Amino acid sequence: MDAFRTLTGGSRFDRTRFKADIRHFQPQLDPIASTSTAAPATTLPSELDFFGATSPVGDSRAAATDKDERKDKKKHRKRKRTEEEAEAAAGAAGASEAAQVDHAALLRKHRIKLTGLDCPNPLPSVEAVAQYVLKDQAGEADKAALQRLVDNWKRMGMKDPTGVQMASWGTMLANRDILACAPTGSGKTFSFVLPLLAMHSPSASSDSDSISTSDSTTLRPKAVIIEPTRELAMQVLRETRRLADGGEWRVGVLGEEGVGMVKNEKGKKGKGKNAKKGKKGKGKKEEATGAEEKAVVKEDDVADEAEPTDEKEVAKMEENAAAPYLGPLDILITTPLRLIFALKSSTVSLSSTTHLILDEADKLFELNFLEQTDEILAACKRSGEEEGQEDVRKGMFSATMPSSVEEMAKSVMAGAGGGCVRAIVGHKEAATTTITQALSFVNTEDHKLLSLRSLITAGQFTPPVLIFVQSIQRAKELTTELLLDGLSADCIHAERSGEERDRAVREFAEGKIWALVCTDVMGRGVDFKGVKLVINYDFPQSAMSYIHRIGRTGRAGKEGRAITFFTKADAGHLKTIVNVMRQSGCDVPTWMLALPAPSQDAKKALKMKPIGRKDVSRTNGSSGERGEKGKKRERVMGGKGGVFKSSKKGSIDVGEEGEGERKKGRGKKIKTSEVQLDE
Repeated sequence: MDAFRTLTGGSRFDRTRFKADIRHFQPQLDPIASTSTAAPATTLPSELDFFGATSPVGDSRAAATDKDERKDKKKHRKRKRTEEEAEAAAGAAGASEAAQVDHAALLRKHRIKLTGLDCPNPLPSVEAVAQYVLKDQAGEADKAALQRLVDNWKRMGMKDPTGVQMASWGTMLANRDILACAPTGSGKTFSFVLPLLAMHSPSASSDSDSISTSDSTTLRPKAVIIEPTRELAMQVLRETRRLADGGEWRVGVLGEEGVGMVKNEKGKKGKGKNAKKGKKGKGKKEEATGAEEKAVVKEDDVADEAEPTDEKEVAKMEENAAAPYLGPLDILITTPLRLIFALKSSTVSLSSTTHLILDEADKLFELNFLEQTDEILAACKRSGEEEGQEDVRKGMFSATMPSSVEEMAKSVMAGAGGGCVRAIVGHKEAATTTITQALSFVNTEDHKLLSLRSLITAGQFTPPVLIFVQSIQRAKELTTELLLDGLSADCIHAERSGEERDRAVREFAEGKIWALVCTDVMGRGVDFKGVKLVINYDFPQSAMSYIHRIGRTGRAGKEGRAITFFTKADAGHLKTIVNVMRQSGCDVPTWMLALPAPSQDAKKALKMKPIGRKDVSRTNGSSGERGEKGKKRERVMGGKGGVFKSSKKGSIDVGEEGEGERKKGRGKKIKTSEVQLDE
């Protein structure tokens, strides 16, 4: 037996596998005497009892019980350990939560590309933003303000932040400059508004003596947001107030609601230069909404070119005007030229400004805005040097960012520590994947209106619809044709006043207007809820213009459609749009991919001067029709000249070859020019 044990030493018998074989060696107990504890009648010597078959029944039962208890204890310990880990993960926040987040997986999931030295990690939630700020600021007022932001974020139905929001939150809170490019509709507004509100405590809870010690006629905002158009500035104001609802932050648009306005006491008493006699003071022209509106702004802050001569009229105008506001201001939203004029007149000072945001940065660095942007950046730099403060932190955001513009932007950005952070979400020159894009060949200008009417009769014209054209005159004419066809439509362009544009935007958002015909003034940043279709009636002048136009639909993950009409004259630039469609994941015919790409000179020429097109009313419009419809058009338009005809300027009839014909008036040739919208 010793030899057997020596040969089988170290071996292990699998009782589970050979359970049936073990039963053959176990004694069969008498059912009647099964409760007896006596030993079985048949026993084996210990040398032959390899499997413990003759061991007492009580011992085997005890061993089985111990085994079950050990299993239960092991399961209990495992369950307890899992619960503790879950509680620890749920209770962790701030730095501990950031440490547990797989930032590499987060960047891959949201297609975020961060470049720069020592790039800060993205913040995965709005709670993480609050905890990040509270690490250095533990005041009760700050906690209440941050909790207000978290509650408002959830109340607005916001869930997880988008890729550009995660990247910009982490970068801005780390006190770094950021250059962000993300698709349209990805929430870029909240990507810079939320950290600005989180970093700056409300003015009402700050030192109230700062107002009295400073100049009462000068606004000193903590943060400044630059927008290229007035519509965008008003939209950012609405979204900022939604997020700051219930808090005590002071946010305003320069020139609106009395922000930055000063009462003219001389004019009120009738003792100034411009009182009673109606003498005109020396003035300067300012484009109040970027490059669209032109207003005469005088040295004594009177905005009207012709002053009323009656004191009662002056008093009535001042009563209706908004009361000037020169109190504390946390965030100031403005257009470039308004801010420049306010800086020169000492109405606004950037001495207390810590953050400067350039929204639609690629537009602000184009030729018509570049000089204004440089002047604003120079004012920020001077204010920091004079008072010995740290440089103003800068953030630049857009859906498109050409390489040339990107290089200029980087030259004025630094950032604390590692310098500027470049954040790209998705592809730089692509639209969002939720937009179904299509190209429609219409041969010539004469067939565009017919194609649009075909969409309406076929049921593919699903309101609300945005229709983009390339000039103001074409917007007026197309709106008239749609109205005569019985469609609820309106137009918006640079020649309309601010009140008229606000009314058109409001009625379009409320559903009273089904189709809004507009120039590129509405092509950037403006957010309409539920726009289902965008029609490029006129071919866009660049890929950037195309991306921003169609970006008015398919926002915030919703689906949308975009249809672009193109003629034979547009065929040479078709490949530019085809490339955008391919990068956005759209199906493109093979023959379009084989088209030659336009040269750089051709792209610049198209951007500077659009293709000449025949008037909409001269194609297949109502002016060419006889009978009752033609007479109706004349009654609606106020005669053959039309109500839209300017009294100071004539108009140009541009043929398809781009040649203008001067109209004759009063026996003389009048030199005219059509105003082109440049946002």
